[in-house]
Amino acid sequence: MTNSQLARQHRHYLAVRERLAGSTAAPSRSAAIAELEMQVVELATESAAKTRRIAALEEDLADAEARLLAQAQMLLSGRLADDSDGEANDEQSSIEEIVAAVLADFPGVTWADIISVRRDRRLVKPRHACMRAVYEKRKDLSLPRIGRIFHRDHTTVLAAVKGVAP
Repeated sequence: MTNSQLARQHRHYLAVRERLAGSTAAPSRSAAIAELEMQVVELATESAAKTRRIAALEEDLADAEARLLAQAQMLLSGRLADDSDGEANDEQSSIEEIVAAVLADFPGVTWADIISVRRDRRLVKPRHACMRAVYEKRKDLSLPRIGRIFHRDHTTVLAAVKGVAP
């Protein structure tokens, strides 16, 4: 229960006790002042809680803004670095093209095999090689997005990227 609910309950029980005790006299001035003081305390408590909540939300907003700015700077610096390499970034290779180029080195393995749920030894290396190639050539795709493409979790993509030698 919040303080305002407890205060309201306290006032209610005071009124009930007065009725039970047989007090029919009008509420005294001091009782009215006490009532108003309790309401002031209630409002002050609620106001302080809302102020703390607003401060926490402002901090969260500032953190999110800082993260967005950092990501934007990383993306811009990545594009500038790619442009300085002399490569044209206007046309990105499609995922199908990247995977087809990798699968050319693994005869007998198809795209259906790569995205299947099977974990055969003969499929692991080509699957990881495909994930790594897509990760390296398509910097615009996040690990979770690549994982969804290959029907895997982002941690599987991360393991593939770290584990496969170029």
